Amino acid sequence: MSRFVCRIVSRLACPLLLSAHLAGVAAPIELMVEDAAAPWSNNDGTGYANEVVLAAYAAAHAEVKLTVVPYARCKTYVMAGAVAGCFSMADAPELHGKVRFADVPLFMAYPRFFQNTAHPVNARGLLDLPPGTRVAIVNGYEYPPEVMRLEQRGVRLVAARSEAVNLKKLAAGRVDLVLAMMDDLKTDQVLLYEAQVEGVAFAFQAAPQGSFLGFSVTHPDGERARALFNSGYATIMANGVKRAIDRKWNLPATPPR
Repeated sequence: MSRFVCRIVSRLACPLLLSAHLAGVAAPIELMVEDAAAPWSNNDGTGYANEVVLAAYAAAHAEVKLTVVPYARCKTYVMAGAVAGCFSMADAPELHGKVRFADVPLFMAYPRFFQNTAHPVNARGLLDLPPGTRVAIVNGYEYPPEVMRLEQRGVRLVAARSEAVNLKKLAAGRVDLVLAMMDDLKTDQVLLYEAQVEGVAFAFQAAPQGSFLGFSVTHPDGERARALFNSGYATIMANGVKRAIDRKWNLPATPPR
């Protein structure tokens, strides 16, 4: 609404016209993003996944607002319909009927288990873990079903705020294993360096799972946000923008293990 138009209408009518004009402007789509998933999503709002999401929406000509929060809050808000979307998420029973994923994952995650080298666990896989084993996980994270079924066999899943906290507990002997969700950029060396721990080493790995942008089924913008992301993602895959982001972040073709 221009100032010229306001000058030619009454003082009473102008505010009403301005309100009507602004009502027709779509508000930014609000998404929440985890604050502790470097290098995919950092606590300062940067990260590979953040760049891909923003590029996809830019390609779809849609404005988005990213709010950086702890993952547990991100997950709770999208399940409750308080925000349109949250990332990065993985499939879990509690999400069914509440959250719908994008068509493709933002990246693949690899469940890798770490042990204290002074007190190694005599196991080469999940089926080898005896009852009473203390496995540290992150509060609110989604893990593969076979991990969550460990509790049925007497394995203790001990939750904390972050993988770094869990690794410090492992180094101190307070847990037997740490389950860390790794990926093509977040190598073992990066994880252990950022946690600043010693005497910790890789033990074994479980089957990978996709990490997605998840959308609220009940939020008014949920399905529209999902459709726009899918459309924009297809565009950046076709025009080379996605590959440019991959190169910027030195994303390898295969996981460096």
